[in-house]
Amino acid sequence: MTAATTTPDRDLVRCYASEGSETAFRALVDRHVGLVFATAYRQVGDAGLAEEITQNVFVRLARKAPLLAGHETIAGWLHRSAILESKARFRSEMRRRRREEVAAALAETELQGRDPSEDLTPLLDEALLQLREADRLALVLRFLEERSLREVGNALGIDEDAARKRVSRALERVTEFFRNRGFALPSAGGAALLGQATQAAPAVPAGLASSAAAAGLAASGPASGLGLLLLSVMSLTKTQTTLLCGVLVLAPLAWQSASLAHAQRAVDSLERDRVRFDGQVADAEQELAQLDRTLLRVRNETAAARTQLARMKDGLSKPAPDSTATNTYRWDDNAPLVRLPKRLLPAFQFQEKANASGELSPEIRSVLQITEAEAREVESAIDRFWAAYQTLILKVARPVAPTPEELDGWSRDQVRTFEFQGLSKPALSLRRDFLTQLEGTLDTERLRLLDRYGAFWGEPDHRLTVYQFDPSSPNGAKPMVTFRVETPDGGLSTTRRSLNNFPRYARPLIQSWLDAVDQKARVSAPATGAPTNP
Repeated sequence: MTAATTTPDRDLVRCYASEGSETAFRALVDRHVGLVFATAYRQVGDAGLAEEITQNVFVRLARKAPLLAGHETIAGWLHRSAILESKARFRSEMRRRRREEVAAALAETELQGRDPSEDLTPLLDEALLQLREADRLALVLRFLEERSLREVGNALGIDEDAARKRVSRALERVTEFFRNRGFALPSAGGAALLGQATQAAPAVPAGLASSAAAAGLAASGPASGLGLLLLSVMSLTKTQTTLLCGVLVLAPLAWQSASLAHAQRAVDSLERDRVRFDGQVADAEQELAQLDRTLLRVRNETAAARTQLARMKDGLSKPAPDSTATNTYRWDDNAPLVRLPKRLLPAFQFQEKANASGELSPEIRSVLQITEAEAREVESAIDRFWAAYQTLILKVARPVAPTPEELDGWSRDQVRTFEFQGLSKPALSLRRDFLTQLEGTLDTERLRLLDRYGAFWGEPDHRLTVYQFDPSSPNGAKPMVTFRVETPDGGLSTTRRSLNNFPRYARPLIQSWLDAVDQKARVSAPATGAPTNP
């Protein structure tokens, strides 16, 4: 007896599944080819077809080897596979005919007085398929493979006495199967059928084992990675399998727990950052509140100082008029001005408050009694105001196309139109800065009058249209420019002025155009004469 014949099916299947051992596979085929062939022959009743079925069963064994590595013996699996493969070769009609032939043979047997159990072997495999796996395996090993009760017990993991009882119970169920279908078998009829089945099968054809082994080996090579994994799992004990299942269940939970812990740490870090930022914001708010209080205190102190300074000025003694002086004021009929009560000054309107250079007009200086030193301070503040206002104008000015009303008969190239939006608030801020600069120069009354006259506040939001001037005015007259101002509230004014009195805030916007017109006129005047406006 060689080692291959004594090696359990489990070890041979594992050796083939893990290493692709042809020796192990051939040993399995040699050991079970008789069982498979006999089972197939009982189903199909044809030796040639039974050989083909036997080869197909062992091809399936080669492919399913990794899944069978945990079985102590594969005899039960091979028996069931042989039946299933045989059934696949027949349709329901062929099976029905076979049963009819069996029934007819039984009837004839009864008429002839022969033992009917001899013709029930074709139904034996169906009876075995109705059993539980362990019972079917016990009968297959005991009768179809002619194993001893000890070997049956070893394959099932039980002792010899328990194997005998299991075989007896399985035989009773086989007998009951036939009785339920109308075949009256004696109590020992199941054992007799199994014995007859073993003897009824023809001898295994020579070379069938070799051809079956070759077919199986050709159909399936060595085990793949997945097969090895399945083999490893199938070979585990129950305890190892339980532990593996526990690991597979706990691994996702552990990963999820680690992820939650990581997320919680991130949340805690963000919460610490938020608390720190809240503290910084609170400190900044306290510092800002402290600065606001300091600024308010400085403003109050400044106002108090100004009030004290005004009181000091009011408390200074003024020189009394000298009635004996020879330069006592007298009415001068040639004087350009007359004296009026101060309460009438707010109602005065002045045509000229400051010229294009920012110099105060004589009327303003005389009415407000501004000295030369005060005039220099005021005019310096005017220059700063206009510089800032000019920057603002250039920032908000937007050239637009003139409307038909704005063209008013002029051609498109003779007109320039601009929109000034967003001037009011910035201009008001510049006005406040201007007045603040002069608080130490002019007293409150004169500063209020200067503010009331509105000499330097620029223009509110408006739309400005400028028309081309005639640079060749006769008799040395200064060129005149016509411009149109339209405000959002519907105000509209059209003015004609000389270039010297053109609004200084808009002069930079059209200076290049004016220069081009003037240059063009100078070049073309001798040949074509002066151009005319509509």
